[in-house]
Amino acid sequence: MWVAELRLRDFRSYQVADLEFGPGATLIVGANAQGKSNLVEAIYTAALGRSPRAGAEVELIRFGQDRAYVRAGVQGARSQALEIAFDRTTGERRIKVNGVPANRGRLLGRCVVVMAGPLDDEVIRGAPMHRRRTLDAALSQASPSYFFALTRYLRVLRQRNELLRAAAGTATLAPWDDQLVELGAVLIERRRGFVERLGVRAVARHARLGGGDERLEVSYACAVGDGDERVGMRRALEARRAEEIRRATTLVGPHRDDLRLTINGVDVRTFGSRGQHHTAALSLRLAEVDLLREDLGEWPVVLLDDVLAHLDASRQAFLFHEVDGPQVLLTHPELPASLEVPMRVLRVRAGTVAEDARVSS
Repeated sequence: MWVAELRLRDFRSYQVADLEFGPGATLIVGANAQGKSNLVEAIYTAALGRSPRAGAEVELIRFGQDRAYVRAGVQGARSQALEIAFDRTTGERRIKVNGVPANRGRLLGRCVVVMAGPLDDEVIRGAPMHRRRTLDAALSQASPSYFFALTRYLRVLRQRNELLRAAAGTATLAPWDDQLVELGAVLIERRRGFVERLGVRAVARHARLGGGDERLEVSYACAVGDGDERVGMRRALEARRAEEIRRATTLVGPHRDDLRLTINGVDVRTFGSRGQHHTAALSLRLAEVDLLREDLGEWPVVLLDDVLAHLDASRQAFLFHEVDGPQVLLTHPELPASLEVPMRVLRVRAGTVAEDARVSS
């Protein structure tokens, strides 16, 4: 699949933009704060129904305007038109798939994307929520059933936390415990399987990107032990019941789990260098590409936002050969001095996009 067209109205720095893309690699160049990252953000937003970097959806609306609109036309086994609009006044987010109003569950999987970039620093070094979000985004694109289980789990979690804050008794909590256990076990099982397969592919990617001197290991950190996840969840809830009542919040479940990354047995988050952080993050994203391609039977759209800035010339060239698929979009401040891979070049200045005459070949 690939994004054939992108239409923006008052999205971020763009008043109006109507762009056409084709298969293959496209390099989007431009100085900082000119709008190049906004383009890949728009594609991600149309595909997943939310921005990868906005703290609040109103941030996506151009300053002084009340509404932002994104439309992505997707080509593949069948054509898809994905639309999303954000309204500052009402706070609404409206999604359409092929002209029909839809929710995120119906949107996900229509255009599968993997995005790597500066935000991945948070995935490696930040709080566990960033790593959980990465897992959930990948699994939700690959499996609607996972997304619906996650949505139901978070709904149950909110209700259970409200009851804990209201000092509800054990009898009142019991039916919510049952739902939390059932849905939480499903998420843990799916995440464990995904991370195990992701780790194998990340090790291979990291060995090539890093030159083979360091070994990356990826594992799922979960309070529930291996074995029967339902039994483990229930035992963990019972063990921490008094503490949950005292703290008025749910302390057990996949909303507390994490992704652990080590290089040569050393925790990357705490002890890794900046270079190790970047290489580990990129290896994870490329492994995600591999896994989604295998699970879905087609390549995702690959979005690489300013990842070249952290690689020397030799590793930049190596990355171009590592990344494959029907469509790859990269952003970078300037056209690299030498590229061995043919690609289209677009130049962004102050929210306008033009074809660059120096198309790499």
